[in-house]
Amino acid sequence: MCGIAGWYYSPSCRIPEDPVLLNSMLSALVHRGPDDEGQYVDGPVALGMRRLSIIDLEGGHQPMSNEDHTVWVVFNGEIYNFRELRRELEAKGHVFSTCADTEVIVHGYEEWGDACVARLNGIFGLAVWDSRRRRLLLARDHFGVKPLYYHCDGNRLVWASEIKALLADPSIPRRVDLTALDLFLTFRFVPSPFTMFAGIRKLPPGHLLIKEESGYRVERYFSESIPDVRLSESAWIDLLQERLETAVRRQMMSDVPIGALLSGGIDSGVVVAIMSRLTNQRVRTFTVGFAESNNVNELVEARRTAAIFGTAHKEVLLTSLDYRQLLQKVIWHLDEPIATTSALAMYSVCQLARDHVAVVLTGQGADEPFAGYPRHLGARYGGFYHHLPAPVRNYVLRPLIETLPRHERLKRAVRCLGTENLTERFAQVYAVFSEPMKLALWQPTLARHRDSQCVHEVIDYWRRDVKDLDPLVQMAHVDMRLSLSDDLLTYGDKMSMAASIEARVPLLDLDYMRAAEALPAPLRIRGKTQKYIHKRAVAKWLPPEIINRRKRGFDTPVDHWFRSELSGYVRRMLLSHDAACPMFFQQETIAGLLNDHISGRQDNRRQLFSLLVFELWHRQFISGAVPDPLRDDSTVIQAT
Repeated sequence: MCGIAGWYYSPSCRIPEDPVLLNSMLSALVHRGPDDEGQYVDGPVALGMRRLSIIDLEGGHQPMSNEDHTVWVVFNGEIYNFRELRRELEAKGHVFSTCADTEVIVHGYEEWGDACVARLNGIFGLAVWDSRRRRLLLARDHFGVKPLYYHCDGNRLVWASEIKALLADPSIPRRVDLTALDLFLTFRFVPSPFTMFAGIRKLPPGHLLIKEESGYRVERYFSESIPDVRLSESAWIDLLQERLETAVRRQMMSDVPIGALLSGGIDSGVVVAIMSRLTNQRVRTFTVGFAESNNVNELVEARRTAAIFGTAHKEVLLTSLDYRQLLQKVIWHLDEPIATTSALAMYSVCQLARDHVAVVLTGQGADEPFAGYPRHLGARYGGFYHHLPAPVRNYVLRPLIETLPRHERLKRAVRCLGTENLTERFAQVYAVFSEPMKLALWQPTLARHRDSQCVHEVIDYWRRDVKDLDPLVQMAHVDMRLSLSDDLLTYGDKMSMAASIEARVPLLDLDYMRAAEALPAPLRIRGKTQKYIHKRAVAKWLPPEIINRRKRGFDTPVDHWFRSELSGYVRRMLLSHDAACPMFFQQETIAGLLNDHISGRQDNRRQLFSLLVFELWHRQFISGAVPDPLRDDSTVIQAT
């Protein structure tokens, strides 16, 4: 696992004459790779990397080249099928000099060109420099586990694993992209290819960027249509079981100590269960919880799972003070606003795990394809709502539900189900700030410059391959490439890399996901049972007490904190005279959101947390103000 960075300057540009800029970019990525550094410069092209050594500790130095030094690679991630690809390439005459997975990319590019990327089953952001063709290839893995950012001004392309490395170049401007900000208000994250920085883009999952002297282009390499696979239920279970066990076995590949992040749910639980069967050592597991709240904790359930499988279990507990004091550090590592409250918990548990292991397996990635979120029930059964008489829907149910206090999710569901257009319905499902809320929030002088259709364009881009399929299948497909990629996986990468630890996602193994994404809707949700076939499949490894636990989803006590000990802090951050939010948003609207939440009239935690994260991000990356004079980065976290 690494951090990578570099550039490609067009002939008309003045090429940097010293290594200061590349050194600065790599210094910004040292947390991603504390073990090694490498650089390669070939005229207008520079490749750099910081390495976290996981496989072939001695021989995996990058940048890595072929025998005649015409192809060079830097690579962040892991290729889990590299042994199979290596055997295939050796049979074609390629000679390997290391045991590292990186070398498969070198020879794979020689043999298959750009098509080599689609053959990689792994997590990766990579760059390939072809000196003969004077051509640079960038690529991001199929589901976007590893990020890759770039800035191109027409004459030069600068790229890196994190935005902060790009910002080491003082010529790259720091300005808010208003379209991205409007998207953030909808999604609570900025979807690819946008970032919150004007002029900086992120490569979408499953995409390539090709830069030549004449210009650059972005292409999608992973756009497989979902096959119409007809199997019996038992055959689906056998297939999923076989591929899941293979995925976990592949991802346990490591030359350094390995463990797992464990919640109380079935996804991390089955990963731990399979790991326990595949090793004769106790699996090391790590859990995060909250010292002041039992309402959102899964500590008891995680302890029980750990006991069932005999793991060496560790916990970290957070308080509201920890949360406030660590939030700014988390935002710095995120690079751009992601208003998911569990990101800080991920950061803390990775810090704990790093004291014991260098690699962790996680349970991320099952809720999206197997339909584990409440919104998936609406996608599955929304048609029944439309069969109700229109007067009942419009004049009885909707007005009744709108009067309920603090039922934000239910209100959103009813509004969405009343929408016929599927893209618009998906937009309403995702929306943290609805369209009317955004209009009330934006400063009038800025509101007229926003592109209200951009949300629909982002959703339609990912819908286009599946638009004729069942609405649940469509939503799962979009979820995988939108909210999973640019929200959960992005903060998972940034928070684990902040602790210099590699987080792997066996449930997103490419072969396993090809099976999961081909599932028909009735096997994803059966009756009221979500993740139906997934639960049937993991019953091979998990006892009923784990499978039948009520799904909580990972949450935090932010709702309570914002109505109590953190209410003054939030008000001060959002409404002070030097706050950034009033430059973009109307103060009276923000104050109304705060007052309604504190009083208990409405549940505005998602809206307030989104504004708070944007505020702190702006102060750190744009205006440079100190976000909190009481901040103390030496926060003590209770670990057991």
